[in-house]
Amino acid sequence: MDYLKQVRHIPRRLIVLGIALLILVVVLQQTVNFSFADFERTVDDAGIFGPLVFTFVLFLGLTIPFNPVSDLATVNVAALLFEPEVSIAGTVAAQSASLVVNYWFARHFGDRTLRLLSGERAAAFVERFGGRMTYRTLFSLRFALPLTGIGIDVVTFLAALGRLGFIRFYFVSIIPWLLIDIIYFYSTSYLKDQSFILFFLPAAILVTAPGAFLLWRNRRSNGATSAAA
Repeated sequence: MDYLKQVRHIPRRLIVLGIALLILVVVLQQTVNFSFADFERTVDDAGIFGPLVFTFVLFLGLTIPFNPVSDLATVNVAALLFEPEVSIAGTVAAQSASLVVNYWFARHFGDRTLRLLSGERAAAFVERFGGRMTYRTLFSLRFALPLTGIGIDVVTFLAALGRLGFIRFYFVSIIPWLLIDIIYFYSTSYLKDQSFILFFLPAAILVTAPGAFLLWRNRRSNGATSAAA
């Protein structure tokens, strides 16, 4: 929990930068207005190449900041149109490619980009934060899907700055994602046959549950610390 406690000391400039990025994502998505129905129609019109279109768009969403096409909408379309096995294969391919690209970029350009955008003090904090990244922490954070929600894989960024070896980093990252993919696509496949209203339930749970769990765990830890004092 020491790693999570460091979040309390995030520099104000870094917080402002994060809020600005989130606002930019929302504005871009509203401006482009590429809806779930639009993407569903695009993938469906691609015919036999639909899975490749889905994989490519998801890859872009996981690597390019501020992608106006929502990652959540992308995987929902795959869950609606394809068999679970096809969706899982395409998602794992996109996730694997994104891990390679994001890790490489963060390792070679992350430090300079961070200093340019946030300044020396915030960059030093992130580097210190990344230096405390362990494979165990990496494994846990991979279940927090919103951390990749704006096309900036924060976890990979920290792992690369922390100099975690790529091969082990890859497997520690892809295994939690593979588990999530299997649960998500098989559950949506089952639920859409029961009721279309239930179709979106797995996505809502997978997005909110990790954050709720981390918050509960942090509060529990704080309560234990106060009781001990």
